[in-house]
Amino acid sequence: MKNQVSSGIYLLMDLEMTWLNPFRHGVVEFGGIVMDEKFKIIAELYRDICPPEDAMIDPEALEYNGFTLDRIARWKSYDAFVNDFEIFFDAYFPTNPPIIVWQYVTADIVFLESIFSAVGRNDLILKLGNDVIDTKSIANYDNAIARYNGKKLPYQSTSLSKPGGLAEVFGVKNYKAHSAQWDIYATREILMRMLNIGE
Repeated sequence: MKNQVSSGIYLLMDLEMTWLNPFRHGVVEFGGIVMDEKFKIIAELYRDICPPEDAMIDPEALEYNGFTLDRIARWKSYDAFVNDFEIFFDAYFPTNPPIIVWQYVTADIVFLESIFSAVGRNDLILKLGNDVIDTKSIANYDNAIARYNGKKLPYQSTSLSKPGGLAEVFGVKNYKAHSAQWDIYATREILMRMLNIGE
């Protein structure tokens, strides 16, 4: 984590999981960046996480993410991650909740909440607030306008990394898909291009 420069405005996050059911699967990777009003990165937090023993690990997820069981077993517990997350969050959002940025917030926020719940810290999810920018939703909005007007859809897929998805449409190539650390950089770059601002 970098030294505090200023309070943040945006908190962009991404998770990687042991598959898709938050009631059965667990979280294995977290990536988060704090950004100011110009979307400049002022702080970063990356953690590899070892889910609880009762979390199912789908072999397809291991192949998808490139993780191994041995590697996962060496990672931080949910308790340790939550402690790191709270210190990170409180340092950059001491008074006001952030505007959350995510690619497909609906899926990941449930998994993040499952971590907090597993360690009895349901109060942390409330600290995040309810202001969200979702790049998948923006893409769906653009597709809806195009569909309504009988025009070609700007996105064949609103996925970050699937063919015809956001990374391909915006030419974002310098990242490793299905890695929380790199997906947040891709999401940031895509958001800025969607908004026609910055770099």
